[in-house]
Amino acid sequence: MQDLLFIDQPGLLAKSDRDSAPRERRYYVWTVGCQMNVSDSERLEAALQGVGYSPAQRPDDASFIVLNSCSVRASAEERILGKLGELVRVKREQPDTRVVLWGCMVGPNHRSIFERQLPMVDHFVSPSAVDEVVALAPNPIYTLDEPALPVANWTHPPVSVHVPIQYGCNMSCSYCVIPLRRGRERSRPLEELVEECSRIVARGAREITLLGQIVDSWGHDLPGRPQLADLLEAVHTVPGLQRLRFLTSHPAWMTERLITTVAKLPRCMPDINLPVQAGSDALLKLMRRGYTAQRYRALVERMRATIPNVSLTTDIIVGHPGEREEDFAQTMALCEEIRFDKVHIAAFSARPGTLAAEQEQDLALAVPEAEKEARRRALERLQEQIATELNQRFLGQTVEVLVEGESKGRWRGRSPNNKLVFFAHPDDLTGQTVSVEIKQTGPWALQGSLVSTGASLA
Repeated sequence: MQDLLFIDQPGLLAKSDRDSAPRERRYYVWTVGCQMNVSDSERLEAALQGVGYSPAQRPDDASFIVLNSCSVRASAEERILGKLGELVRVKREQPDTRVVLWGCMVGPNHRSIFERQLPMVDHFVSPSAVDEVVALAPNPIYTLDEPALPVANWTHPPVSVHVPIQYGCNMSCSYCVIPLRRGRERSRPLEELVEECSRIVARGAREITLLGQIVDSWGHDLPGRPQLADLLEAVHTVPGLQRLRFLTSHPAWMTERLITTVAKLPRCMPDINLPVQAGSDALLKLMRRGYTAQRYRALVERMRATIPNVSLTTDIIVGHPGEREEDFAQTMALCEEIRFDKVHIAAFSARPGTLAAEQEQDLALAVPEAEKEARRRALERLQEQIATELNQRFLGQTVEVLVEGESKGRWRGRSPNNKLVFFAHPDDLTGQTVSVEIKQTGPWALQGSLVSTGASLA
C-alpha cells in the first residue's frame, strides 16, 4: 500500500474543444488509485489530445480505452477487473476498439498476474509509461515530437496540476507493493521540473502539487544530492504560480530544513501529509516503517511550532498482521492526541509478494476480517468527531479559496489548509482566488458566501 490519496474516477479531462470528433479519434481513460495515477492519467490525456484525440464520456464512444490500474488494495484490483468485465460487451459490439491495461496491475516486465483472465485487453503497459500508451493509439492525426508533459497541449488546463518529481520507491514497508510495481526510486532533475512547472503555469494552472511515493526523499539520487527544500525554493519563483504543495512525505525524510522552508515560502501551503500508519511501536516495527511513535510526535510538534496554522493529514492501516487490541488502542490514542485534520484509513489488504502477505498466513498474526472492519469504523467515527471540532474554528472566518470548478450548481475550491469549500455565485470564478466567509462547517467540507474576488496569497 502506498502513502497516497485514493482515487476512483473516469475522464480527468472530460471537456474538450473537439467534442464533435468521430469515434475513431476518441479516447476513454478510467483511473483507479493514488494521486500518482491521477498525474499519469493527466499526462496521458494531454498527450492524446496533442495527437488529435478527444475525450469520450463513455467507453462505447471511444476507439481507444485505457484503464489506469492500482494494486495497492484488493478492492482497487476488483474495480479494474469489474470495469474490464464491462468492456467485454464493447469489444463484442465494436471489435476495432483497442483496450490497454496500464499501471500497477502490470509489472515492470509488461506482464499482469491477471493476464490469462483478460482476453478483452489488447496491450499491457507498466506504470507511468505515458509515451508507450500514446504509441498504441490507433488513429493519431499528429505525432508526439517530445515526451508527454502535462497541460502542454491542453486548451483549458486544470487549475491545480500534479507534477511527479520522482518514480518508484526504495523503502521496504511490509505491506507495500509499490517497489515491486514501480521499481527503484528515480528522481527527476531540478531544472527539468522547474521548466515543466513554468510551462504548466504559463498555460493557466494556478496550483502545483509535487508528487512522489516518498516525496521528501527527492534528490538523494541526483548529482550534488539536492533536497526537496531546494526544489520548493526553485519552483516557488515560477511567475504566476499562486500555490505550491507536495505529497506524500515519510517521517524518515522530513528534515528541519524542509519544515522551515515550508514556513518561509508564502506560496507554499501550510498543508502536510505525513503518514504514520500506526501508533504502536511494536506494529511500526512489524511494518518496517523505521521510526517510533514518539519520533513521529516530535516531528508534529516541530511542524506546528514552525509552520503557522499548519494542517496535518495522515494515513493509517488497521488490521495489519500482528496488530493486537493494545496496538490498535495506541493508534486511537495517537489520533486523539495529535488531532489530525484528515486521516485516510484503510483496512489491511494483503498484496502478493509483500512481507505482510506472508505474515498474514500465520494464524497467530492474522486479524479476522470482521475485526479489521470494526477497527476501521471505530477510527472513522473518532476522526469524524475530531474533524468536526477542528473545522468549527473556521465558522465566521474569511478564508482565501482557489476556485477549481463547479459542482452541483456551486463553486468548489480549497483553502490554503486544503479545506474543501463550497459557495454560490452567478459568475464563472474558475482559477480565481477569492475570499469566502464560512457560514457552515462539517467534518468534510465548509460552506460559505463570497466576500470579494482577487485575494492574494503573496
